[in-house]
Amino acid sequence: MTESSRRDQFIETVKGKLDELNQEIDQLEEKAKKAGGDAEQKYREQLADVRKKRDELKQKLTELRAAGEAQFDKLKLEAEHAWKAFKNSANYFKSHFK
Repeated sequence: MTESSRRDQFIETVKGKLDELNQEIDQLEEKAKKAGGDAEQKYREQLADVRKKRDELKQKLTELRAAGEAQFDKLKLEAEHAWKAFKNSANYFKSHFK
């Protein structure tokens, strides 16, 4: 596999994860609406953190697309870190609002 195709494949993987993330956020928003009262407020606060992590991953995707080959490996690691941070945040959220 060439470096360019490896890069394109990774970018597509991150894009797929972002799409997954958006679906997950939509589901969490639905749960927040159903919760009502104080629980809804707590949902909304946690969702703000989840959205922040999503936006960080989205920014990394934009940077990856614009990066030259020399920057790609560094940005790849940062994107992977942003994905893990999102997943941790989403899992924490889910564990408190089942």
